[in-house]
Amino acid sequence: MTVKIQQPHFGRQVRQIRRAQGLSQSDLAGEEMSPSYISLVESGRRAPSLKVARLIAERLSLPTEALLPDEARAERQKPHRLGLVGRLVAARAHQSDNNWDLARDELSDIVDLADTPELGDVRWEAHWELAATLARLGESEAHERTLRTLLADPLTRDFPPLHTRVVVEMARTAKNTGTLTEAARFAEEAIRVARSADPPTPDETLQAEAVLLSVCTESGDWERAAELADEVLTYTDLPSDRARATTLWAAACARYVNGLTEPALTLMAEAEQSMTQTSDLPLRARLQLSAGLLHIAAGHLQSAVDLLQRAGQVAELAGTHADRMRLAAAWTLVALHHGDQESADRHTAIMDAGLARLAGLDRARCSVVKARACRARNEEESARQHFQSAATLYEQAGAYRIAVTVWRELSAPDGAQTGVDPHALLLP
Repeated sequence: MTVKIQQPHFGRQVRQIRRAQGLSQSDLAGEEMSPSYISLVESGRRAPSLKVARLIAERLSLPTEALLPDEARAERQKPHRLGLVGRLVAARAHQSDNNWDLARDELSDIVDLADTPELGDVRWEAHWELAATLARLGESEAHERTLRTLLADPLTRDFPPLHTRVVVEMARTAKNTGTLTEAARFAEEAIRVARSADPPTPDETLQAEAVLLSVCTESGDWERAAELADEVLTYTDLPSDRARATTLWAAACARYVNGLTEPALTLMAEAEQSMTQTSDLPLRARLQLSAGLLHIAAGHLQSAVDLLQRAGQVAELAGTHADRMRLAAAWTLVALHHGDQESADRHTAIMDAGLARLAGLDRARCSVVKARACRARNEEESARQHFQSAATLYEQAGAYRIAVTVWRELSAPDGAQTGVDPHALLLP
């Protein structure tokens, strides 16, 4: 009989047994394989040859057959809805406990098992939660693939609220990775889908308009951002918690870039108040960081410090790499305002260590902050290089207006930044 290695079953079995035996991926790899190869096998992205499968089984002290599916047993153990829903609840509990690796593994299993039409809604929810988990883990390519899988799902196309949710998330993803033209296209599509729903879906419409507002602000289309901010703020029945907070947050940033600093701070305070009702601690911390950056730009340094300290407490527990780099940039700005070069150098060193892993726009903003720190040390050549790098990154993302502000700051006779500081923005 020909033995066939079936993924992802084989990889799941290997992962579960390896963990149960207390082995690391390096232990299992030995000298013949690499830990990264074992990771690919366990995730189901690489099917090993029979020879390699036998070697893996030997390392686990098992016959190869123990890692292969029993078709008869699989037929008897077809997943039941109640069991899969229970596992979905367990995966969400892992997310709440910041056990993101466990959540990813659980959700990947649910997606594989819910492979029949009658379980389509369970599969959709598992895919949605998996996308959020992959984003949290920084697995950007897998995150985007999962979103595109959701976009192609018939359930998404048949229900405008679900369609809007997915396209809004794709717009946010494109914005965060610095492809602003694509982000604007997805945001416009989200608005079109939300407005065409029957009956109307005001919450989804507002979220779609808010993400377009963020994209316009990020790209430098500040006149349109001002119009969109006026529009979203006319809603008399804004949704509570997260949707309300992110809408006010985006509107605050649009107000700021249009020269309305104090109204922007007022809106940001309202957004913070709304966010106290949400359990999404990482999002709340990013809002506090964004508010802190606006307070720095406004010269309200003590308020900024208070906000950054609160954001930092959450980032230590549940923050991403990008969150930590953004915090380092913010603390550098505070130090520069205080003339504390030692503190500025300490925080720019943190950015130096992690800059390469950031997406384009975050890297551009951090590069501007690093340039200012170099200029404060009278290292004009290093400052010029960082400013040029930032301008190039903004141009590549399609944020040409913001790139111009970088060139302007570089060529300023006294080296001082004046007026609106678009690099002090962190949008939802």
